Amino acid sequence: MPAPRRTVTFRVKFNDGRFAEDLERCRPEGRRVARQARVQLERDGAPQDLLTSCAGEHRDGTDLPGMVKLYVPMPYGPWGLVLQGATDDAGLHLLAVAFGERHADRRPTVYDIAHHRQHGTWPYGMRSHPST
Repeated sequence: MPAPRRTVTFRVKFNDGRFAEDLERCRPEGRRVARQARVQLERDGAPQDLLTSCAGEHRDGTDLPGMVKLYVPMPYGPWGLVLQGATDDAGLHLLAVAFGERHADRRPTVYDIAHHRQHGTWPYGMRSHPST
C-alpha cells in the first residue's frame, strides 16, 4: 500500500486593516466565508496543491506576477484570496493581499483589488473605478 501523499502547506498571515477593508466590500455571505477561511488558513496553512499562480499582464488588465490565488471556500468557491510570498523571523509564509469575489458584476474583483494594492492604480480593464 503506497504511503499517503503529504501536501506541503504554507503559513498564512493577514493584515488586519486590509482584511477589514475587504470585508466592507463583501455581502454578508462573503464576510462569513472570509472569516471562516482566515481562521482555517491561520490555523492549518494553505495547501500548495490548491494554490494557482496569478497572471502577469492578464487580459482583464490586472498584473499580479509572483502572486498566487486560492479559491474560497476551498477548493473551488466563488471568492478568492490573492497572496504573495513574504518572510519573517519564522521563515517563509504567504501574506494575504486581497479577498473578494473572483468574478464580480459592477464591483472590483479580488484581482482588481490586489492589482490596486500592488501598483497604486486600478487596472485599465475595469468597467468602473471605485473611489480610492
